[in-house]
Amino acid sequence: MPDLNRLKQAHDLRLLVEQDLGRPISRSARASLWKCPFHNERRGASLAVWADGYRCFGACAHGGDLFDWLQRYRQLSFAEALDLLGETTIPLPPPRRPHESTEPPAFEWQEAARKVVEYAEEKLWSLEGQSALTYLFQRGLTSRTIKAARLGYIPGWYHGWHSLYGLTIPCGIVIPWFAAGALWAVKVRRAFGEPKYAQIAGGSSHGLYNADALEDRSRALICEGEFDTLIAQQEAGEMVAAVSLGSASATLAIRWYSALVTCSDVLVAYDNDAAGEKGAQRLCDLSPRFRTIRVPHGKDITAFYLSGGDVYGWVELTLRKRLCGDT
Repeated sequence: MPDLNRLKQAHDLRLLVEQDLGRPISRSARASLWKCPFHNERRGASLAVWADGYRCFGACAHGGDLFDWLQRYRQLSFAEALDLLGETTIPLPPPRRPHESTEPPAFEWQEAARKVVEYAEEKLWSLEGQSALTYLFQRGLTSRTIKAARLGYIPGWYHGWHSLYGLTIPCGIVIPWFAAGALWAVKVRRAFGEPKYAQIAGGSSHGLYNADALEDRSRALICEGEFDTLIAQQEAGEMVAAVSLGSASATLAIRWYSALVTCSDVLVAYDNDAAGEKGAQRLCDLSPRFRTIRVPHGKDITAFYLSGGDVYGWVELTLRKRLCGDT
């Protein structure tokens, strides 16, 4: 059995929470303070996090240790939390059902976040956004794709943050998650440093990126990240609805599972690495309709495309093989 006390001592919870929520509102030698994500806190910063635990001193009063955070915020099982921390001495449990349906963020958060998205869109297409726009073009995205996805840019140093419309926003490329008439989350791709992606506090971790594309497609392609999703949608959107959970470790809520299982084909194209393989297998364990596929070369769809790969041809050939019964 893993030594849980040793694991807790080896991992500073403040660093882990900063990966999830971004830079704290304030910090001292002992504790850091954030807006509590469990009750969509707007005013104040009632979530206190120490090296070995956390507690909300506001409306929800949630608290616990390292494992409680991973299970509550990241929606991991205890075994998955151990696996994430590098402990694989106990077997993972049998595949679980998708997480219960969750609602989008509070209306007030969505209204503020929409204003952030509009502001970022304007900045991206201004002189201040030229470097960010060049980066997106270099990732293979066209102007039409960028505008349709409503990508934006918050100018500033790569490690900087801004306060806009009552929200704390990291600087970088803004990726909004719109679906079913709601804004579920806003992620920011930072230029340097770790983590590369930061989510604006208050958003949901249970959305499905580009989920609205499922409305007029009978086949789906689940990609690991947003940029892979946009390339797949741009190049092969007439054949499949490209969607994403945002990372290989993210779990699928039953709200989106219900939409996906009505598709005649659900292809899972995660990165060609250990994390991607594990995440793809977790999805495929949910239903026999889900099937893992891999790009012919490169780590992911974007790398394949940028090296001259034919995304349309790859998807078309994959679907044709499925029709012929050749897996």
